[in-house]
Amino acid sequence: MPQIVDFHCHSTASDGALSPRELLERAIEQGVESLALTDHDTVAGVRWLQNYGIPESIRLIPGCEFSTLWGNQEIHIVALNIDLENPDALAFLDNQKKARRQRSERIAEKLAQRLTDFTAEECFEGALGQAKEAQKKAGEEFVLDDEDIQVGSPHFAEWLITKGIVSSFDMAFKKYLGAKRIGNAKQFWPHLKEAVPAILSWGAVPVLAHPGRYRMSGMKMKALIKDFSEAGGLAMEVLGCQQPWGEREKLAALCNEYGLCASQGSDFHGPWSPYVELGRLGELPAGCRSVLALL
Repeated sequence: MPQIVDFHCHSTASDGALSPRELLERAIEQGVESLALTDHDTVAGVRWLQNYGIPESIRLIPGCEFSTLWGNQEIHIVALNIDLENPDALAFLDNQKKARRQRSERIAEKLAQRLTDFTAEECFEGALGQAKEAQKKAGEEFVLDDEDIQVGSPHFAEWLITKGIVSSFDMAFKKYLGAKRIGNAKQFWPHLKEAVPAILSWGAVPVLAHPGRYRMSGMKMKALIKDFSEAGGLAMEVLGCQQPWGEREKLAALCNEYGLCASQGSDFHGPWSPYVELGRLGELPAGCRSVLALL
């Protein structure tokens, strides 16, 4: 019987709703045998779990979901099996932390240009407060310092809601934070062709995350996968949650065409939907080589 795995999920170290401990416990409850915690541009949650202690019933794979650029499009690369003591990996993560903070400050500046009752500092501090509140709500045991805590678009959305500026997440992103709105600021990320070789140099496995979500033509998708593979990419997510009919088979065929292993990840952020759950991913299509072979 195939092993139950999940190689893509998030905790309150980035934009998830569960603390690292809660996430690990939920994965165990769901029967997950191998779990990669892949918070956005940080390994703070993984590091905390390693100090907390990992039960023998589950294997924890240190991971991270890195934001990169390909052309003018933001593309996410999951790195699996990161050596958390590797100085080059730590330097790359530090640069990502700085880039994410610069990005958040830029979003705050652009919001303040529209929200004339608020300064950029007030916008940023408001989002920071929401990020801290999310961590505290999940448990006081895991609350990062202000300089380490991540501030992202969802936290700005929460702040906009609390201020009565918008009434919902959807409205926040449609009016302010979406890809074509003023809250978008992706220019701080490294290029995919820079990030993939860096991940390889640490001995980690670069995985192209959720390729079906990038809303690109089939020809452009092939160009992305080709560039990823030529840069040294080793795997691509084939199984996720809430995929359209036929997508898994299509991605499996592309994996084989470009010599990539197939990965499985729920991209779980919280217990909001019964259709997105840790480890609930099914079996890989026939003919795929699992990324487990590289771990």
